[in-house]
Amino acid sequence: MSVDSLWSKIDLSVKGTPAPGTTNNAGEPKDKSKAKAWPKWEVRLLDTIGSLVWLCISVKLFIFDFDNYLVERFLPGSTSVLSYRFLFVGGILVLLVLFTRGRRLKCTYIGLFPFVVVFWKVPKWFYKAESCVAVFTFLNVASIALRHLKWNAATRFCAILSLVGVAASGNQVVLGLCASCLGIYFILLMARTIWFSVKSSHFLKSQKMLIDKFSSASFVTQITAVSPELRDSALQKFSAAQLATFQTNLGMAVLVSRATYYWAYQLEKYRTSAASLILSAIAYASLYVQGVVVFSMINWAILKMDPAAFSYSRDPVFLQAAYYSLFHGAGSALSPVSGAAVAVKIAANVVAPLFITALVTQFLINRRQVEQDAAAEEAVKKIKAAGAELEKRFKREYEVSTEEAIARLQALGENFFLTAITAMSAQLPSDYDAE
Repeated sequence: MSVDSLWSKIDLSVKGTPAPGTTNNAGEPKDKSKAKAWPKWEVRLLDTIGSLVWLCISVKLFIFDFDNYLVERFLPGSTSVLSYRFLFVGGILVLLVLFTRGRRLKCTYIGLFPFVVVFWKVPKWFYKAESCVAVFTFLNVASIALRHLKWNAATRFCAILSLVGVAASGNQVVLGLCASCLGIYFILLMARTIWFSVKSSHFLKSQKMLIDKFSSASFVTQITAVSPELRDSALQKFSAAQLATFQTNLGMAVLVSRATYYWAYQLEKYRTSAASLILSAIAYASLYVQGVVVFSMINWAILKMDPAAFSYSRDPVFLQAAYYSLFHGAGSALSPVSGAAVAVKIAANVVAPLFITALVTQFLINRRQVEQDAAAEEAVKKIKAAGAELEKRFKREYEVSTEEAIARLQALGENFFLTAITAMSAQLPSDYDAE
C-alpha cells in the first residue's frame, strides 16, 4: 500500500470531536483539595526517622539484642516485660494508624522505608543526576551482585562465622579452624578481585545478548507495526479513535527506533567514562580493609591459642594485634616468635607486594579498560546494527523515515511519545544513526 493511501486516511478535524457522553471540562476550576507536597525539612526528618528505625531493626535482628541489654543494665528487675514487647510495639502502631489521620501516610512511609529507598529514592536520584553513566554503573554493580549472589553469600557467611568464632571462642581447635577459614577466604577474595579487575566486563558482553532478544522479541514487532484494521483498503478516513491508535503505533515505533540508538550512544559514553576505574578502586579498597581485618583476627587467634607465639613487653590487646597486622606493621609492640606467627607475617609481607603490583597494573597498564573497550565497542556496534534493522523495518511498515515520522507526529499533536523522542534525539550527535 502506498504512503498516500495510508497517510491520506488522516483527517485532523476528527481530533476536535468529543467522544459521546463526554463534556468539555477545560473551563472548570482545578480541584483545590489536591494534596500538597511535603516540605523538604519534613521529608528529611522522615528519612532520618526511617533510617534510625530500620537501623535499630537490623541491629536487633542480625547483630546485637540491645533492648535486652538496656533493660538488664538499667532495669534488672523488669526483664519479664520483654516477653510482651510485640504487643507493646503493635499497640503503638495501631494507635498511630487510628489517631494520626493525615499522618497515616507518613507512618506508612517510615514502615516501608526500605521499599521507598529502592523504588523511589534511587530512581529519583538517577533522574535528577541526568546521567546514564550512573545508571549503567548501578546496573553493572547490580548484575555482578546477582550473578555471584550464591558465592558471595556463602563465603561472607563463613567469614563472619569465623570472625565470631575467633572473637568468642577459647577452644584451640575452633580457633585454628576459624583462622584457617579466614585465610582461605582472603586468598580466594584476592584472586577473584585481581581476576575481575583484568577481565572484560560480563555486563558489557550481556548487552549483545540483550539487544538480540529485544530486537527479535514478538512484542517489539507488535507495538511497532501498523494495525491491520488501519490498513484495510475499505477504510477511507480514520475515526478519532483510529487516529489515536495510529498515532500511538507510530509514536511507539519511532520511540523504539530512537531508544535503540540512544541505548548505543549512552553505552559508548559509559565505555569512555571512569566508572570502571572507580569500581576497581572501590574493590581494591575493600580488599585492603578486609585483608587487615583477616590478618588481625588470624594473629589474634594465634595469640589466644599460644600467648608465647609473640614477644611483647605487656599483655597485648586486640588493637595492638590489628596494628601489627597492617601490611607495613612497622613499630608494632608485637614480634613473631612461633612458626605459625612467623608464617602469617611472611604471608602478609607477600600479600602487600602482590596488592601493590595488582593496583599499579590496574591503573597504569589499565588492561581492564582495553578489554572493556573491545567488549563495549562490539556491543555498541551490535546495538547500532539492531537500530539500523529496526529503521528498515519501520520504513517498510510506515513507508517514511523516522525523521519524517517525527515531523508528522508533531503535526498530529503533542503526546508522551513525542516528548520522550525529542528528549532522546536532543542528546544524540547529529547523524549518529548514519555512522
